[in-house]
Amino acid sequence: MLSPKRVRLVKKIKPHIIFFLFGGLLYIFIERSTLGNIDHYPETGNYYNFWVSLYTVLFQSFILGLIFGILEEYIFKNLLQKKTFLIKLILKTLLYGVIIFVIAIISSLILNIWRVNLTRSDSDVIRPVVNFTVNFSFLIALSYTFVLIGISLFYSEMADYIGLRAITNFFTGKYSKSKVEDRAFMFLDMKSSTTIAEKIGHKQYYQLLNDYYRDMTSAIVSTEGEIYQYVGDEIVVSWEYKKGIKDNNCVRCFFLIKDQMEKRSLSYQEKFGVVPKFKAGIHCGQVTAGSVGVIKKEILFTGDVLNTAARIQSKCNEERVDLLISQTLEAILDLGNKYEVQAKGAFELRGRDQMIDLFSVDQI
Repeated sequence: MLSPKRVRLVKKIKPHIIFFLFGGLLYIFIERSTLGNIDHYPETGNYYNFWVSLYTVLFQSFILGLIFGILEEYIFKNLLQKKTFLIKLILKTLLYGVIIFVIAIISSLILNIWRVNLTRSDSDVIRPVVNFTVNFSFLIALSYTFVLIGISLFYSEMADYIGLRAITNFFTGKYSKSKVEDRAFMFLDMKSSTTIAEKIGHKQYYQLLNDYYRDMTSAIVSTEGEIYQYVGDEIVVSWEYKKGIKDNNCVRCFFLIKDQMEKRSLSYQEKFGVVPKFKAGIHCGQVTAGSVGVIKKEILFTGDVLNTAARIQSKCNEERVDLLISQTLEAILDLGNKYEVQAKGAFELRGRDQMIDLFSVDQI
């Protein structure tokens, strides 16, 4: 079984491969409809066979999509993180131009070696490749590939800005109509954020928030969570009910974030002069989910669960604890040997008529 991180990476790479395969297939059929039944390219005289061309282009498309996906998710994600979109686009275009050219040359050489069965002179192998690369048709194919890359780059950037799941939900129409779901929510808020902002200045505070949220990402992904909202110095993480309960993911996420922050504490201290601390409240139950908005659409969750989770988080300072969960959640989790759970009593939360029992949770 792949880890949630690996599953997420596969999900992010797979659309690039599918997209390039679709683009390659479209190119082949356009080429076929243009050339008809002839057995050569009119401009270069190079050999043409529909099935050979189909397999070659699909193989090239698969390799290009795989390379593109890996570079985007493994390399450029971190290497070019702080660059502007224009700079990223220029650098990526140059690199992908080289990759496309190399793949085209190598695949053409392999195809010609196979076609002549290594029985002719080197010039018989190399001449068709040279004819292709200096011909206008190569420029057309290259331009077509760059269009595919441009669209794929746009998709990649949008996946970062609005989230992979949001894009998936948009294409599948999952939330085109409102639906009721069971979900868990964690409201996680930075402690003393106003004091920190005043101490280090707003520009540095923005950079701290950026690092702070980036360092949380691994924990959220590995516990199969989704980032629902950023609200200033507060982040709202959501889980589908089964994913949030499995392996205590919704609680485990908090402590994975805490462990990561402790590992990075020296870096924060050196860079900002402070180490961010945080508190959280977690609750679960039914919510109504759907797409809202006209000029700007987004997926919205509504229901008492979110209000309750937010109120639970606000009780952390009062109880002097870092994590509080509801009795509803405590009853269905198996916190057993890994966590210390302490009942804090019944509380009346603002906006609720009924009292709710809360529990603090800490690692053993």
